[in-house]
Amino acid sequence: MARQPIFDRNLRVVAYELLYRSDDETKVANVLNGQHATCNVLINAYSSVVDNQSLRQLPVFLNLPRQMLETDSLPALSPKQVVFELHEELAANDVSIESIKRYKRAGYRFALDNFVYDRAFDELLDHVDIVRLDIRKLGIAKTHDQVRLLKRFGTRLLAEKIETHAELEDCSGLGFHLFQGYFLKHPEIVAGRRIESNETILLQLLSELLKPEPKEKRLVELIEQDPSLSYRLLSIVNSAAMSRKRKIDNLMEALVILGLTEVRKWVSLIALSGQKSKPVELTRQVLITASMCEQLAEELKLPGISPSTAFLCGMLDRIDALLDIEKSALIEQIAISDSVKAAVIDHEGELGQLLTQVSAFCDGFWNRIRISDHPVYHRANLDAIDWANRTLAMMG
Repeated sequence: MARQPIFDRNLRVVAYELLYRSDDETKVANVLNGQHATCNVLINAYSSVVDNQSLRQLPVFLNLPRQMLETDSLPALSPKQVVFELHEELAANDVSIESIKRYKRAGYRFALDNFVYDRAFDELLDHVDIVRLDIRKLGIAKTHDQVRLLKRFGTRLLAEKIETHAELEDCSGLGFHLFQGYFLKHPEIVAGRRIESNETILLQLLSELLKPEPKEKRLVELIEQDPSLSYRLLSIVNSAAMSRKRKIDNLMEALVILGLTEVRKWVSLIALSGQKSKPVELTRQVLITASMCEQLAEELKLPGISPSTAFLCGMLDRIDALLDIEKSALIEQIAISDSVKAAVIDHEGELGQLLTQVSAFCDGFWNRIRISDHPVYHRANLDAIDWANRTLAMMG
């Protein structure tokens, strides 16, 4: 399984689409087969999100095959948890429409996927809640026509496969309510952007931390230049997660308690969390990638790759998207080894292969990973999601 966030007009995550990829990526999977408890575990695991420091479940979009739509084989799921996705060619018949009405009376919602308007679908459109339009396939001109034709039905419109900010703005202007696409993973890079002062400190701090023998005095000097950073590190040391109840007299003591490995992680996390203009989902995806890399490096016993180095690579892999700085320019500002640099910039070497594999798994392309490794990747993914959610909650 994989998940892709769905956003509202304020770029707030309001749902996830659950994606399945079979080994050959051609089979249609029934993600709802199984017992009620199994289904709920799946939904809860993949729709968990931290909001205002509390964990909650968002609705998930699930593909509902015609056979399940027209029979009573659907497990008992909360109508608030799911939105069932239908392909219009599977639903435009009397039996399917009657089935949709039955589920609607029970409180379920429906979305039409990969939709292109035709008068034959008018009755169907009277009973669905959301229509998904593929702007890549339609193009902006045809998308505009589709919006005009669908306006009288009163359904909410979801623009999918948005890849640039310009496309997001165009779709917002056309009246779309929901948005989905790779623009989160590939944000627009602003060329020549000046790094803010606190970002400069963070980069210098990362550079010092990445040296073979960081100087603690220099670390303290850098941290003291940013009061917010100082406060957050002290809060982390005294947090429940660190199981510390002792008082800290100075930053040097805080660094000793945390240890350099943990300081590296937390400084990186603080750098990520400070980008208020970016959707929190991007930060979450970076944390999941970093955590998965760390866990897999340890569990798979990858030769020559330490878990802490793998974590750093996963963190740096998309940090350019958060800072709006070209990756190559960003990497030049911190002192990292040639192997880490090659892995982050070009996905070369053993580290680069690990990054490629983790990205493939998170995007649902399981056929690119050895079948024997699937259970390990799956466990690492669930653990990483849980860790990312708890970390974001702790960081506020």
